[in-house]
Amino acid sequence: MEEVFDSEAFTLRYDEETNSCVFTLKTYGERDGFRTPMMHAVEMIKKHDCKNLILEDACGERPDFNEADLKWIKKIILPKLSESSCEHVYFVVGEDEKACDMPYDLFEDKFKIDKVVSEQFALMMIKNNCEVSASSDVSSMSREHALIYMGLPMDATDFMIDEKFWKLSKQYRGDNSPEGKQKIADLSTAYDIATGRRDERVAKAEQRAKERKFLNKTGDEWRTYFSYTWYKYLIGLILLFLLGNILHTVITKPGYDSGVLSLGHFSNESEYIESFLTTRLGYKNPMVSFVDIVIPNDQGQTQQAYADQSASTLMLSCPNVLIFDDVTMPYYFGSLQDVSSLYQFLRENLSDAQFAKLKPIYMSERDAQQLLMEYEINYGAEGVVDDYDLSEYDDDPIMVGIEVLDQDAIRMLGYQNLWPDYETSLVIGVYVQTMNYSDSELIVYRLLESVL
Repeated sequence: MEEVFDSEAFTLRYDEETNSCVFTLKTYGERDGFRTPMMHAVEMIKKHDCKNLILEDACGERPDFNEADLKWIKKIILPKLSESSCEHVYFVVGEDEKACDMPYDLFEDKFKIDKVVSEQFALMMIKNNCEVSASSDVSSMSREHALIYMGLPMDATDFMIDEKFWKLSKQYRGDNSPEGKQKIADLSTAYDIATGRRDERVAKAEQRAKERKFLNKTGDEWRTYFSYTWYKYLIGLILLFLLGNILHTVITKPGYDSGVLSLGHFSNESEYIESFLTTRLGYKNPMVSFVDIVIPNDQGQTQQAYADQSASTLMLSCPNVLIFDDVTMPYYFGSLQDVSSLYQFLRENLSDAQFAKLKPIYMSERDAQQLLMEYEINYGAEGVVDDYDLSEYDDDPIMVGIEVLDQDAIRMLGYQNLWPDYETSLVIGVYVQTMNYSDSELIVYRLLESVL
C-alpha cells in the first residue's frame, strides 16, 4: 500500500516494495517550513517500520540551512530516527555530481549513509540489496582492494570515489538481470569499503564491545541520551517536588483547622484570605490555596493534567469553602453543597447594600450531568455515546453557589481574571465534605462582610 502526501513545500511517500520512506523537499522555509515535513517523515517511518529513508533536496537555489535548524536536526530528528526502525539514509544529490546541501554529515554516526544520483537509483539499490548480497570476495576486501576494484588510485579523495561510483553505477541502471543485480550489490559494497565507512562502523562496534556498559549503554551513549532528554527529567523532578510538597502539607503537617480552595482560570497572589482567617477569625493552621485550571481546556494550557491532579490532591484536605469563576463552577457540581440556608443567613445579617452585591447560582443534577456528558463527547472521551438518557437525574435546581457582583470586592480578595473572553467573576460555595458546615458559613459571612 503506497501512501503519499504532496504539498507545495514537500512530497512524502511510502514505497511498499522497498519498505522505504521517500522525502523530497521542494521549498525551504525556516522552522516549520522544514521541521514539520521532517517530523511527518519520522512518523511515516515509525508507522510502516521502514528501514530506509531517501532524502532529496529539490529546492534549487536557496540559502544553506540555518544554525537553528541544524541544531534541531541534531537534538530532535536524529534521536527520533534512532528510536525508529530506520537503518540506512540515502541522500539524492543529482546528476551534476555536486555535494548535496542536506547536512548528511550529521547522520553518519548513527546510520549507514549513501549519496545517490536519483530517487529511482536509490530504490534500485535498496531493492537489489534486499534480493542479492555482495559476493564474499567483495565483502571481505580491504580498502586498498576496494579502490583497485573500482579502478582508483590509493590516494583517491572522497570526491574521486563518489565520482567513480556514480559513473560505474550508471552502467547498471535499469538492468534487472541477475548479473546486473549482483554487480550493483558488489559495487555498493565496494563503495562502502572504499569510503572507509565499513571500517569506521567495525571500529566503533569493537570499541563499544570493549567499554563497560550499564543497562546496555556505554558512558558516551548515556551522556548523549541525557543531552537530548534532560529537560524531561527536570520537569519530572519539579512535578515530583510540587506533588510531594502538597502531600507533605496535606498529610504530615498538623491538621488544618480551616480551608479555602480556589479553582478557576485566575491568579491570586494576595495573602488577604489567609491573613483574615488567622487574625480576624483566630484559626491557627488554615489551608489557603488556588489552582489555575481551565475546564474545558480551550486556552492551550499545557499543564492541565497536573492542574487536575493538584486540585484533586488539595480536595483531600476537606476545605470549608470552594471559590470558582462562573465558567469553572458548573463542572464541580458534585463537590458543592446546597447553600440556600447560608444565602438566607447572609440576607439576615448583611446590610441591604451589601446583600444587593450578591447573586444566587442555581443548577440541577440533570444540568450538571448533561454538561459533563457534552464535555466528554467534545473532548474525546472513549466509550461515550451522544444519545445518553438523563431522565434518572433530578431536575430540581439547587442553590450551589453565591456570586460576588462587586468588582472592588473581588480585587480586594486578590483575584485576577485570566480568561481572555469572559469578564471577571467569583462564585463562592461550600465543599460537600467540609470539616464543619457551621464554620464554613461563618467564614463566608465574615469574609464577605469585610470586602462588600
